[in-house]
Amino acid sequence: MGLHGDSGRGGHGAAVAVFTAVSVVFILTLPPSLPGGDSGELITAAYELGVAHPPGYPLFTLLAKLAIGVFPFGSIAYRVNLLCGLFGAAAASLLFFTVFRLSGSYAGGILAAGVFSFSRLTWQWSIAAEVFSLNNLFVGLLMALAAHFEKATTAEDRSKISKIGAFCCGLSLCNQHTIILYVLCIALWVLFRLFKEMELSLKHLLKLSLFFSAGFLPYLYLPISSYLNQARWTWGDQTTFSGFLTHFLREEYGTFNLAKSEIGSSMSEILLFQMANMKVELSINIQVLAVVACLSLAKQ
Repeated sequence: MGLHGDSGRGGHGAAVAVFTAVSVVFILTLPPSLPGGDSGELITAAYELGVAHPPGYPLFTLLAKLAIGVFPFGSIAYRVNLLCGLFGAAAASLLFFTVFRLSGSYAGGILAAGVFSFSRLTWQWSIAAEVFSLNNLFVGLLMALAAHFEKATTAEDRSKISKIGAFCCGLSLCNQHTIILYVLCIALWVLFRLFKEMELSLKHLLKLSLFFSAGFLPYLYLPISSYLNQARWTWGDQTTFSGFLTHFLREEYGTFNLAKSEIGSSMSEILLFQMANMKVELSINIQVLAVVACLSLAKQ
């Protein structure tokens, strides 16, 4: 089979190998205690089952609490760092699987996973108790589902994948809201494909809406935690509907102000900052490969 395989099947063993390899590297470089940034707050919220800063990150909080109880070694901070490292490795594995699924190339998948995982910023934030690696995991999951949807040959398969994807889209928004940019692109593309295949009935659209809404269930944690009021440290009061919306919509930061760069917070400024940052993070050969890939995709 060499460096290429059947993109319609296989690749699972290689995806596990990618996950294992990246996990080993991330685990060996984990900080033993508290990293910087928002890590201290997020770890405290998880340990005491409080509410973190807007939008609350209920999914991360619950998963981190689970990791604190399940992992029997290391400090509390180390256990959450470890969880995030595993999230990052899973994201790399999903990226490999997506590239392999679309191209049939093991080499291409490994290159994509390696370049992504071991770029400076990805590596840095994949070994710290932060929400970024879980966000990367969801991006990888949505890309893998999109590739699976693209390769689906029957209406039944497309229906099943679209429902799973709708749920994952909702669930992903229980973490970092910046993923809305990916969710919108993928959702519109899936709806267009279903419409093109004449499979987008009102009934199916309602089902997709229900699955998407079900993904938001972890947000019930916010009013429950606020009502119980057992944490020594928590952010805001979500026992009222207005308090919940204030937190969920990030009104204290600005609902549509999803991120900030060093030069500003508008979308154009952030995109320019990201383009400039790519020159620093990626070597010239990787940048050339990215341009070639975009041109090849445009010709298809």
